[in-house]
Amino acid sequence: MNLLLLSLSVFSAVSAGTGVFLYARLRRKEAELRAANRQSAFEDPQGPVSKEEVAAIDQFLYDRCCRYMIEHRPFLVSSFSLDDLAGALYTNRSYLSKTINRFSGKNFRRYVNYYRVMYAMELYQKNMGLRVVELAHFSGFHSETSFYQSFKNVMGETPREWCDRMRRKYAKKTV
Repeated sequence: MNLLLLSLSVFSAVSAGTGVFLYARLRRKEAELRAANRQSAFEDPQGPVSKEEVAAIDQFLYDRCCRYMIEHRPFLVSSFSLDDLAGALYTNRSYLSKTINRFSGKNFRRYVNYYRVMYAMELYQKNMGLRVVELAHFSGFHSETSFYQSFKNVMGETPREWCDRMRRKYAKKTV
């Protein structure tokens, strides 16, 4: 009986210690995320934030945003929104929107469509048998029209012109 009580008390102590450790770790991670997402309007408890620190934080957020877009490809979902991206990056939407505008020179919709066009081009180079409407669908566009407009904005030519040019280019290499 004493052995059972002793083992239960040891198990309880270990469980409590693990819980405290995990709680402390969670709080530290939350603090790190808050620090990474600090806006220029907020002040650091140690004093005002310099313009260089704000620029570094903004650049860090933009880099995280670009890395997330490349690694996770959320733009392939046609309903992907600024709120979705802000939630994934643990920041607020207006701060993220301003950061994207500042560093990319594009609004959120154009920024996302840029990634969609790049993906469509990558997809076509892997499978040149795809039709333009299929490229639009597989790249996350709502319609073929929005795909054409975005493609033309990014590449300066229509998707059909680009696809024809790629086919001719690769046909010459195989001959």
